[in-house]
Amino acid sequence: MPPPTNDHDNKDVHVVTLPLFRSAPAFTQVKQAPGIANCPVAAILAALAFTAVGQKTIQRMLSQTTASVSTDLSGIPADTLSNPPPGNTLSSSRYFTVALDGGSIDVSDVLYTDDHDRGWSPFYLRDPGNQTMWGAVIEKALAVKLKSYENFDASDTNANEFWKIITRADPGGFEIKNDTPLGTISEAVKASTRVPTIGASKPNGTDVKFVSEFHGFAILGFKDASIQLYDPAKAEKLQITPANFRHDFQAILFLK
Repeated sequence: MPPPTNDHDNKDVHVVTLPLFRSAPAFTQVKQAPGIANCPVAAILAALAFTAVGQKTIQRMLSQTTASVSTDLSGIPADTLSNPPPGNTLSSSRYFTVALDGGSIDVSDVLYTDDHDRGWSPFYLRDPGNQTMWGAVIEKALAVKLKSYENFDASDTNANEFWKIITRADPGGFEIKNDTPLGTISEAVKASTRVPTIGASKPNGTDVKFVSEFHGFAILGFKDASIQLYDPAKAEKLQITPANFRHDFQAILFLK
């Protein structure tokens, strides 16, 4: 089990019995946890889940195997869990194989959860409707690759690098400047209904007026004359004009 983030939030571990998928993945099944700065991962997964080609990419990268599985909890630091289970293992009946750049990673269905006595939910990336766990499984495999959930922050892995790790290919895209033609942005937005696409906002809060700074958003095409975005931190859609998008964003990345 990869160690959790270095925080004082109350958390536990449980075997999570949610299905991997119910049907095709959906962008609304992605919500970033507030205490972990991995918005590139959440935005990329939401953008993939928004398009047919991206849904197939997610489904191809995940498989489930029925087996007797023992998850080692000995790597979790002492006093991290509110209600640690007895012993250093949790038993479950399945595991998942996640195909990432550099090789596949096997992870169990044991996840960090909130510490509610009942009705608990996955603690990190989760489906806000508590219907599926594909996003949490991919995030756990990434945490294994990074050696802990804390390293989503500490490793300084950028959006381009996470894109390649997840999709096993470098992204396409372009930098957005003050003189980037609005037509160039609009063409990428139009294509986002077919091609998984994200936008990265500027890192300086004083230069961002309409969205959160230094954040990743899935791009969901146009609605009327506005660009439609999905904010995985809030699990909400929002709209922004092309001109305001150009002002607030520093880059667009998309699946080549």
